[in-house]
Amino acid sequence: MQKKQTLITQKIIVEMVVMFMNEEEKQRLLSNAPPPYIPAKLPLETFSLITPELLKLSSKASNAIGKYTGFLLNTLNPSLLLSPITTQEAVLSSKLEGTHATLEDILNHEAGNQTNIEDDEIKEILNYRSALNYALDNISCISELDKPNSKSPLTIKIIQQMHKILLDNVRGATKHPGALKTSQNYIGGDAYISFTPAPALLTSEYMSNLEKYINYEDIDVLIQSAIIHAQFEMIHPFEDGNGRIGRLLIPLFLYYTGIIPLPMFYMSSYFEKDRSLYIQKLSNISQKNEWKEWIAYFLEGVIEESVANTTKADNILKLYNSFKDLSSPIKSYYSITILDFIFQHPIFNIGQLLEHDIASKQTLYNVLNKMIKLDIIKATSKTKNRTFICEKLLSAVYS
Repeated sequence: MQKKQTLITQKIIVEMVVMFMNEEEKQRLLSNAPPPYIPAKLPLETFSLITPELLKLSSKASNAIGKYTGFLLNTLNPSLLLSPITTQEAVLSSKLEGTHATLEDILNHEAGNQTNIEDDEIKEILNYRSALNYALDNISCISELDKPNSKSPLTIKIIQQMHKILLDNVRGATKHPGALKTSQNYIGGDAYISFTPAPALLTSEYMSNLEKYINYEDIDVLIQSAIIHAQFEMIHPFEDGNGRIGRLLIPLFLYYTGIIPLPMFYMSSYFEKDRSLYIQKLSNISQKNEWKEWIAYFLEGVIEESVANTTKADNILKLYNSFKDLSSPIKSYYSITILDFIFQHPIFNIGQLLEHDIASKQTLYNVLNKMIKLDIIKATSKTKNRTFICEKLLSAVYS
């Protein structure tokens, strides 16, 4: 078993190994575990972490994400256009946990097509998306909290409910979804334990401290986001699902603090590109107190993903506008509504469209057949559960 594994994969291995060990073997493995790591309370002495290099990196990251924010603010209905990117983030974040599903697998599943992926894996990814949507529906940005009819701040309770949704009816459903851990959890391999997170007795205290820090104004929001993600992973407050919730907190916190207008900025692609580096940077905080190095790595990811997300979003918008122009000869009242649906569901069937009560079945088929002739979409040859695919949109998402 290689030492370079993802945190969650390692954690799953520990749980599986312990499950099948006799008591003597179990005690041997646990007796060699490092003591629980108790991180410093937040806020850190952030000023002492800021070097000229980090200051430059922070400024560059702010400019990069600012361009992405500008795109979101100046685009009509960006959540519609970027819907496939949100699903792709759910796929990549879950992949860090050991799932194998692709974006196409999820879209085919939603279209009622069979895939080679276990239902549990599909559900995990759909739950990830649902957890983010729950938070979006139930929190207000910090700047809105003092207004009448504002919703909740970003609290432990919100995070716990996200966790409950994440583990609903999937592997990990027996791990007390929504509840903070009551026993020690471990991260490691089949013959060793490499990291022991904060002890269960301190979890509530440390999560309360994290909640206060989430609602605290530190000197730089992007640096604060890096600290929040790392601190959450070192606390490891739940029995399962910590990695996914920790990654969900990144766009959620940036949205909550007003850095982005929608929680649609994702880091999983950056982390997944070199998992071992991601894990090493996190591990070095507890092993060597390398907060500066972790923050630099995180800010470099913000820059990289800001540029990638802006380019990708711009390509999707251009594609949408080109399809809109192409659709004008169709002369149908429903063509734009159907086009909007396609950008949320690049793989779909007629049944999904009918559920939205857009038009009659025959009208829908008429418009879709015209879109096929215009090379906006393609269709499978089978007549039963015929599937329509927008290949150009999928290519833009992967670009």
